[in-house]
Amino acid sequence: MNKKFTLLTLSLIGYSYAFSQISERQASTLKDTTNLGEVIINQNRLQIPFSKQTRNIQIITQEDIKRLPARSVNELLSYINGVDVRQRGPFGSQADVTIDGGSFEQTLILLNGAKISDPQTAHHSLNLPIPTDAIERIEIIKGPASRIYGINSLTGAINIVTKKAVNNLVSAQIYGGSSFENSEDTHTGKYYGKGFQLGFTNKVGKLEQQLYLGHEDSNGQRYNTASRNNKIYYQGSYAPNDQNNISTSIGYIDNQFGANGYYASPGDKESYELVKTAFATVQSKHKITNALTISPRISNRYNEDDYQYFRHDLNNARSLHYNNAFMAELNATYEKNFGSFGIGMESRFENINSSNIGRHNRENYGGYLEFKTESIPNLFVNLGTYLNYNSDYSWQMFPGIDLGYDVNNHWKLIFNAGFQSKNPIVYGLIYKSKTS
Repeated sequence: MNKKFTLLTLSLIGYSYAFSQISERQASTLKDTTNLGEVIINQNRLQIPFSKQTRNIQIITQEDIKRLPARSVNELLSYINGVDVRQRGPFGSQADVTIDGGSFEQTLILLNGAKISDPQTAHHSLNLPIPTDAIERIEIIKGPASRIYGINSLTGAINIVTKKAVNNLVSAQIYGGSSFENSEDTHTGKYYGKGFQLGFTNKVGKLEQQLYLGHEDSNGQRYNTASRNNKIYYQGSYAPNDQNNISTSIGYIDNQFGANGYYASPGDKESYELVKTAFATVQSKHKITNALTISPRISNRYNEDDYQYFRHDLNNARSLHYNNAFMAELNATYEKNFGSFGIGMESRFENINSSNIGRHNRENYGGYLEFKTESIPNLFVNLGTYLNYNSDYSWQMFPGIDLGYDVNNHWKLIFNAGFQSKNPIVYGLIYKSKTS
């Protein structure tokens, strides 16, 4: 189950204006993303402008978010070419995301650079309380990214970057919709979905804060697919001066839905699932000297999953899962005239307690070193390595190199090579069905 992959890619990109690839029906409204040239892609340590990237990166901008008919991160991602979102219920009640033909457990999900993927099954990595109003942009990094983010970014990574509060604002939204067809679930009345959201942003001096509260529910178009979720998201930051900044984000979502046909069709007609997810992140950035910057971060993600295969018989084939992932990181950059160095380390502790698969603990430690330079005209070089130790799979190393050469204003030649790896999810290794 533990496999290493060596991937070598060579691509010629024409018109590196690199549209933020929304689907064909939106093509007429797309803008030239050379305007994104100075958007900084912060890959945890080295900050690289979008125009100087040597990887296949696509961006959903704030303007795209306002224009698209989408109410969740899941729906926004569905407009990106090469990104496959399998959303099983309305309002993002359950969804899996894959990149370029990979599996949903091979795509890493991050919030402002912090890893928030689900360690148990990866099915609930997109169980997020973050409203679209709070998102500045979404960065989709296609292709193997183990050198950048470590294990489990085999086919790419999705980084959700949130806004900063710039003024004092109170907002309220109420929304709903219907197909005006009868609901199979209730057999009476029309199918509908509805929700509301309250938002508060506040900026006082050096302190910025945001708070969002939301509720959504649907009676389900098909039998046993009704859903209901409540969510809350808070974000705050404090910058005492230009050299120091500290920020935090806290989120919670309570998601319940009928799971008819979600995982084991047709036998799961009476399945029901209750998922509760909470996460918290605290990070800071300190400019020690003109050349040296350090960025520590700690984060925690907790998830409860109550899967009832027979919702009317909880004594049979019911699985209760509890998992927690704690992570600590220290990233640093050192700037010189000839290039920039990135160095750091991280640790992740995963704990899973399940009525189906028992109790399991897994530890992961990683360290990286990378270097980027533009010393040669028109050539961008980014190379480095990531060293990883996992308590189940021992030592692994992921060296790699990214090269980009600007042929002219419209053409760029890109070359990527490196080693990649993915550790299997715990549930996929030892799950035993109680209904087989």
